[in-house]
Amino acid sequence: MTQQNTSQPSDWNLETRLVHGGRKKARATGAGGQSTVPPIYASTTYTHENIEALDQAFSGKTPDGEQAYVYARQGNPNAYGFESALTHIEGGVGAIAFGSGMAAIHAALLAAGLTAGTKIVASRDLYGPTVTLMRKLFSTVGTQLILADFCQPAIYDLLREEEPDVIYVETISNPLTRIVDLDAISAVAREIGAVTIVDSTFSTPYLTRPIEHGFDLVVHSATKYISGHGDSTGGIVISAKNTLLNQLRDYSNLLGAMLSPFEAHLMLRGLRTLALRVERQCSNALQVAQFLQQHPAVAHVHYPGLANHPSHELASRLMDHEHFGALLSFELKDQSRAAVFRFINKLQLCISATSLGDVFTLVSYPPISSHRTLQARELQDMGISEGCIRLSVGIENANDIIKDLNQALSA
Repeated sequence: MTQQNTSQPSDWNLETRLVHGGRKKARATGAGGQSTVPPIYASTTYTHENIEALDQAFSGKTPDGEQAYVYARQGNPNAYGFESALTHIEGGVGAIAFGSGMAAIHAALLAAGLTAGTKIVASRDLYGPTVTLMRKLFSTVGTQLILADFCQPAIYDLLREEEPDVIYVETISNPLTRIVDLDAISAVAREIGAVTIVDSTFSTPYLTRPIEHGFDLVVHSATKYISGHGDSTGGIVISAKNTLLNQLRDYSNLLGAMLSPFEAHLMLRGLRTLALRVERQCSNALQVAQFLQQHPAVAHVHYPGLANHPSHELASRLMDHEHFGALLSFELKDQSRAAVFRFINKLQLCISATSLGDVFTLVSYPPISSHRTLQARELQDMGISEGCIRLSVGIENANDIIKDLNQALSA
């Protein structure tokens, strides 16, 4: 079996590392050459030269320090290549891939130490199922959950007063695109000894790398921008600390939440074009946001690339390449579910779907999709109105996206 060589020149730019991350430098096999793309290792079980080598392989490493495999639940070469690529790109000590973004979030919370008697302060703007997970799985066994507004200056005093064990935020909130100050939050977390977790799905490592801002664990729903083509499901957690990495590895094994070799192959393929796709998507998103801002049927646009967004200055500091993400939301002046449904049903190019980050432009209605599990009062407290529509901008021609939105808004 060929082994992973994860070394990359330190002077390679991010775009180059995205393209070459996870590639193998294979040993000569005499088979006529080496593949530029790693093959898919579909096997569930791996053999070794002798029983001593098998015994050693259970540790995860060969005697010379190479990665070793025994059983697919404990890892496979494709997932390892994907993990290695994200480790280097995000600047962590290691990463563990999972079968979905929610599985990655679950493992990150467990690795951070959420148990009976511990306390977590989380952003009230989190993805709906993340809040539901914390309530149904952790709060019911004695974990104290506090949801707070991380975009208010008072948050730092609250964190110092509550002294949580874990702090959980998102780089860009769903769907109102609110931005949190990663540097300030991680600084307070170090003061009080809290483990920090950030879901960085929406910003992607192309725009933001939270470990550089002091965070301990970075979560991605790799189903979204990293995969990018709407054809694979997975998640990944990158750790800044070896102790947390070991916990993640143990939970991945025990929970059986591993990423399959087929999905890992697709994730790594998507990663190679991440920079190109996100650059185009961000450029398109800004043009779409500027169009919507001027449309008479639209009351408000939530996009950090707009100068009137409350987090525009912060986003300019935290995000690279002078881009602000490819996700935005807007509110219709007709604040009714019926008006939203009429608009969505009139769309011809933009696809009505609950996911995001694909090459296609996707439109969704948060009250029935991403935040379906939340009560009406909770949606109101989060600022999600009846007329709020989320748009994940794709790589199509921006003029075509705008034409489709215009005809649906004008109908």
